Amino acid sequence: MRAFSRSQALRVNDAAQLRLAWLVGLLEAEGTFLQPIPSEPRFPIVACQMTDLDVVQQVASLFGTTVTRIPREGRRNVFATRLKGSRAVLLMRDLAPLMSERRARAITAALDAHAAPHRKLDFAAAERIRDLHAQGVSVSRIGRTYGVARATVRQILERSIYSAPVVIPWRRPDGDAGLVFDMPRQMSLPEFYWLAGWLEGEGSFLGPPPSDPHRPRIIARTQDADVAEEVGRLLAVTPLFSHDARERERGWSPSWRLLRRGRTAALLMKALHPLMGSRRRSQIESALAATSRAP
Repeated sequence: MRAFSRSQALRVNDAAQLRLAWLVGLLEAEGTFLQPIPSEPRFPIVACQMTDLDVVQQVASLFGTTVTRIPREGRRNVFATRLKGSRAVLLMRDLAPLMSERRARAITAALDAHAAPHRKLDFAAAERIRDLHAQGVSVSRIGRTYGVARATVRQILERSIYSAPVVIPWRRPDGDAGLVFDMPRQMSLPEFYWLAGWLEGEGSFLGPPPSDPHRPRIIARTQDADVAEEVGRLLAVTPLFSHDARERERGWSPSWRLLRRGRTAALLMKALHPLMGSRRRSQIESALAATSRAP
């Protein structure tokens, strides 16, 4: 997995890149990258579903989509959001260099199965057409130049089509460039946002056990060795491999467990708290409260 400190894509700590870093981490944990179905070859899908409505709403705001509730009898509702088509292709291309090997393979498969539409025009071409017409070039000549019908040129001039550039929510330059965090020295700000997204999906924040009352814990597990290596580097811990006889009997895949505890875990929880969803924030508050009560 490519560390963000070495990634050309996330060198500058601007708002769009930090949003993307968080989204990469969250989708590494909870995302799905689907090939288009035969009847819709132009529509690969990026999907995310969780039981945390506020987190899925945040993903949907970056996708530019809506949230769907999936009821489950006797269990917590699941909330889902999906991005399809050309914007899903753009997102996958932005994500691919930053994902784990397994996720990158899924993205490659989805993009390879995608039948890209052939478009003669886009917003930039439409702006050039409007400029040419303002300079006195005729509709007929513009149509011949771009290989489109005169009716299409007129629609462009009337701004009934290609009136504005396509909005890519996760690339928006607006917003705060990030809060100020007391982060571990080995972690850059984009890495910190990535870790927050990933722990939102895969982490747990626990109070100290009775036998060790001053050491709260951050625990996480993953089936991807490269992700375990990256998280271990950021948390400054060694991932522990787990695939015992009971796990094999149940058909579970091998996994790596990560545990950060003590003062470093407490400081990291405090720093992560503003970036987490409501459920994880509650876990952190409970863990830190239990630690403060310890004799």
